[in-house]
Amino acid sequence: MVIFSYTVASPPVCYITEWHLRFLNLSDAPLPDPAHILILVILLRLLRLLLSIRVGPTEMSSPTRAGLLQTHLLNENHTILIRDEIYGEELVHEPVLVELLQSPEVQRLQGICQHGVTGFLGLTPRVTRLEHSVGAFILVRRVGGVIEEQVAALLHDISHTTLSHVIDHALSKPGEESYHEVHKTRYLETSRLPDILARHGINQKVFEEELFPLVEMPAPQLCADRLDYALRDAISFGNLAVGDARRVVGSLKAFPSAVATRRLLVLDDPQVALILSRAYITTDKNVWSSPAHIDMSQRTGRVIGELVETGSVDDRILWQVSDAEFWTLLRQAANPEQLRAIERLEDEGIPEDNGLPLPQDAKIRTLDPDVWQAGEKQPASLSIVLPMWGSERQQYLLSRRQH
Repeated sequence: MVIFSYTVASPPVCYITEWHLRFLNLSDAPLPDPAHILILVILLRLLRLLLSIRVGPTEMSSPTRAGLLQTHLLNENHTILIRDEIYGEELVHEPVLVELLQSPEVQRLQGICQHGVTGFLGLTPRVTRLEHSVGAFILVRRVGGVIEEQVAALLHDISHTTLSHVIDHALSKPGEESYHEVHKTRYLETSRLPDILARHGINQKVFEEELFPLVEMPAPQLCADRLDYALRDAISFGNLAVGDARRVVGSLKAFPSAVATRRLLVLDDPQVALILSRAYITTDKNVWSSPAHIDMSQRTGRVIGELVETGSVDDRILWQVSDAEFWTLLRQAANPEQLRAIERLEDEGIPEDNGLPLPQDAKIRTLDPDVWQAGEKQPASLSIVLPMWGSERQQYLLSRRQH
């Protein structure tokens, strides 16, 4: 029997029945006055409304960790709040960006470590491809890049395989580009990304990040890709203070504008540019071109290459699983000798650098960012603005080649 019904917009009808009263052990008590129930229902709904009120977007979930320095929060109004320890907060509301950020293809990058095997095994900080891709997107967005360039930045690493550049040591041919670049089209054909872009009217050229100067520029110039991994890695490895990284971001501009045909990223403070450039070569020496780190990648790559060559591992899986899932698969597919090699990687960790040669094809990275100072018509590279940096950079390159 229905004691009382109260019609509202949502949900349509609120019923209080004799069953509810019995459930509350009130069935033996005198039935309450319907007017009192109406007041109670109204008060409960007002309380619910007050509890739902937030300042700004209403949060509908807990933040998810995108990586070491970044979280994402999906809001009820279909926006995404990105919190990054370098860049602060960024609210994303554009439908194409919100859909891309939630897509399985982009989310897959959360399970892929920038530093491959050393990151996965916990030997180096667990910086992820996702936080880096989002970081590059934020940089382009902050300097005023158009939506297509923002998308290009977000998707610039989309075809990266599990364990990142470790796969270059496993499957790339001598002199070939990175494996994920060579096989980008192959990966994209299996993804839903082209359909997402088409639905939002975004040209497929965004997959060619080299067409977008704010996203990609030849080394040693500045671009969003290079700047984000420089800041993120330098902070994570203790080579740059977060405060200095924020000064770099505060000094960043697009010259002559974010929409000019020949646009580029510049810094307006040569001293800030110098701090960044020194942190960059320190991180290169200790991490990116470290013989010990390269040795770990080579040894891992040999095992993967053997397993793919014999058909024990299908290379299509490289774009379908996280680092952790792939490592489990490797252990299951390995023969006894390969399993011993895997266990040595797990047990021994990063070897000592002493005595390890630097491979001839090792990539030595330096930075020579463009600086645009007040009163100057054109930017100039830091090595011209501060000749001491030009000498310091050349000395570093020479010392690494003699390693």
